[in-house]
Amino acid sequence: MKNPDYLFLWARLTDIVREGCAGLPVIVDELGDLRIETEAGRPFAIVRIQLRHVGLYLLPLYYHPHTLPDRLAPRRHGAATLRFTEEEDPLIGDVASLIERCLSTIGHY
Repeated sequence: MKNPDYLFLWARLTDIVREGCAGLPVIVDELGDLRIETEAGRPFAIVRIQLRHVGLYLLPLYYHPHTLPDRLAPRRHGAATLRFTEEEDPLIGDVASLIERCLSTIGHY
C-alpha cells in the first residue's frame, strides 16, 4: 500500500464496487488493492491506493468512454482511470451508477 492515509477512502470505494460487481470473480482482495474480472477473465475493475490518490480503474471506460457520466468527468485521468482524494467527495455517490453502466458493456470489449 503506497499511502495508508487513503485507507478509509479506499474502503468506501471498494464497498461500492463490490456491491455493484456482486457475482463477478474477485481476483485480488488485499488491503489497498481490489481487482475484479468478468466471467470471461477480462479485467473489469481495480481499486488501488496510490501515493496521492485512490484510483478506480474501469476497463469498460477504455472501450466505451460514453459510459462515463458528465458529473464524473473531473475525476477522469487517462482513458479508464478515475482519481479520488477526499473521503467525503460528493461524486463518489455516482460510482454505483457508473459500475451499473459498465456492467452493461461486458461481452462488448
